[in-house]
Amino acid sequence: MRGLPTTTDTFYHGKVVIKQLKKGYRFAVDSPILAHFLPRAVAPALEIGCGVGVVSLLALQQNKFPAVTGIEIQEVFCRLAEENAAVNGLSERFRIIHGDFNRIHAGLTSVQTIFCNPPFFKASQGRVSPDPTIRMARFEITLTLARLLRGCSAVLASRGKLFLIYPFSRLEELLTEARANGLFPARIRPVQPFAAAPPDRFLAQLGRTEGRCQHEESLVIFKARGIYTLEMERIFSGD
Repeated sequence: MRGLPTTTDTFYHGKVVIKQLKKGYRFAVDSPILAHFLPRAVAPALEIGCGVGVVSLLALQQNKFPAVTGIEIQEVFCRLAEENAAVNGLSERFRIIHGDFNRIHAGLTSVQTIFCNPPFFKASQGRVSPDPTIRMARFEITLTLARLLRGCSAVLASRGKLFLIYPFSRLEELLTEARANGLFPARIRPVQPFAAAPPDRFLAQLGRTEGRCQHEESLVIFKARGIYTLEMERIFSGD
């Protein structure tokens, strides 16, 4: 993209090519982990805060959805997402909307699948980055947890599913806020950096039906410092 230095990464044995900013917000392991957690569905899906399109493009490459609409508030990411969709031959299946989900959700109805890697941190939590791309992606500047769940509840179909990855320290907060908006956990999977370490994030599937929640075995990222587990290697390769 003109004017801004970028780098290029690949997934799934080179089948998915992703361009992202060299400086500023850059995607982390959360994106392929969330893409892996998503089940297959017959209806188009919605991604909130799609960034440069990593999660959607990985899911589309694995034919988990016939199509995805991504909403992204930062223009630079929208342009990169469009470029990434084109280079991967997925422009017809990945539509990007530049805008604020807080406003856009009013025009959406009966979405069967929503997924999101939302801002992890409250604006008052820690040092807010001076870089605008990092600040808006990682901190609740424009999209708080409460607003996200309120909007998702408004557009989710009666049997729809919402998928998230979120800090483990905010698990109870998310479940409480979800319940307040008529959403209930169906699956929870902790994510641990190492087998001997406590979880630092979790994957969640939420829906409108209150019932028994399936607590899955933790996903462990590293088997040793700098060495991924076999499951993480499979997630990166798409096998």
